[in-house]
Amino acid sequence: MIKDSILIRFLLFALLLFVVVPVWGKGNVDPKQLKGANIVIGNWWENYNTDTWKPRSDYEERELEYRKKIQRDYGFKIQARQIASYEQIGAVAATSTMAGKPAAQVVFLEPRVAMTMHNRRLLAPLSDSKAVDFNATDPVVWNQDVRRSFTFNNKVYAMSIGYGSSMHAQVLYFNKRLFREAGLDPNLPYDMQKAGTWKWDAFLEICKKLTRDINNDGIIDTYAMTADLSTEILDAIVSSNGANYIDRDSRGRFVNATGRPEFLEALQFSMRLKREGVMMPEPENKAWNWYQAMFNNGRVAIRIEPHYVAGQLGNMEDDWGMVLFPMGPRAKNYVVYTDENVMVVPSTYKGNELDKILMAVQLWFTPLDDDWKSGIYHSYRDTRAVDETVALIRNPSLQVWKYHLFIPGLERGDIAWAMWWHEGDPAQLVESVEKSWNALIDEANKIISK
Repeated sequence: MIKDSILIRFLLFALLLFVVVPVWGKGNVDPKQLKGANIVIGNWWENYNTDTWKPRSDYEERELEYRKKIQRDYGFKIQARQIASYEQIGAVAATSTMAGKPAAQVVFLEPRVAMTMHNRRLLAPLSDSKAVDFNATDPVVWNQDVRRSFTFNNKVYAMSIGYGSSMHAQVLYFNKRLFREAGLDPNLPYDMQKAGTWKWDAFLEICKKLTRDINNDGIIDTYAMTADLSTEILDAIVSSNGANYIDRDSRGRFVNATGRPEFLEALQFSMRLKREGVMMPEPENKAWNWYQAMFNNGRVAIRIEPHYVAGQLGNMEDDWGMVLFPMGPRAKNYVVYTDENVMVVPSTYKGNELDKILMAVQLWFTPLDDDWKSGIYHSYRDTRAVDETVALIRNPSLQVWKYHLFIPGLERGDIAWAMWWHEGDPAQLVESVEKSWNALIDEANKIISK
């Protein structure tokens, strides 16, 4: 989760640059109907008013002029406003909506928070609007995975622009120096990912080579990886085998997917990594984020976390690369396991008001060109992270959503936190949480079916 202000700026910058390919049509509302409207897009990271905004790049300069022009041409006002902190934005959005005075006409929320608002009947059904066409391809890209994920009873309750813009996809970071010192090509993960040979068995062998007793004193000096965060590690492994914790059936209902063969196989591989000795043991009196320093300071060669962590590695001394997690035996291709921050509209707004809000949002986020790469190269240590891995992250056909975020009270840590110490087979661990998980899933399905 991004709380640091530097990371938030990194996220916003990526959002503005990733939105580059069109998906929604122009809709059935004449933008001239926006005259007199005053739209606020609420977020937790930044204020953006065209009267005061200071551009930070050539793209932002052009974008600022475009945003000024649409407001002049159509006679309306629109701005982004930090309406609350990261921790409080969900509460602010909910309480202000219940009071009949929403803090903003549009609010950015994480999926889990947006789902909570949906369950409390605080979101407007966006698909009721005549202003947008979900099947058109112009002038912006509206994320179809978000549309599908937030469709309940044939109504859409959340929207997002572009693919990968929130930088929530699970990725694997690797230390090039440690690869080189272990006798491996520092670009090996890139080469294997590109060749389609980046798979579990090869990954395990690489991990063994990266786990080294450098001075032959019987003590391991560098490890392939740490065992934390176990939830992020299990996310990557499960999804890379075509599995998921929670899935949706043909009726849109949530189902427990942990008993499926592809999930159990992934859990088995996760447990095997620990048994093979390639994971650094937890130090005594460790801080909760001890694993971060182990990678950042060159003690372990691999860190598995979401894409936004790239924003934390700017000061890392060693060069690093970024790839997707290798394919499991049941996967046909690489998997982008992800979710997106979504935009929602409070239930206060209906009819013509909703039409105007969605038209304004579409105009505000209309891209100026299709160059999504040039503005983000500086955030990585090599061009291959962008040209190859980010390109995969942006591919809608590879995306699998984190549906566990939609189940109130469900904690995937029930499995991930226990797996390193579990002495039975994976099925027994899954069975130990099956009853409680199914009860939570049943309750979630009751809510969405109302």
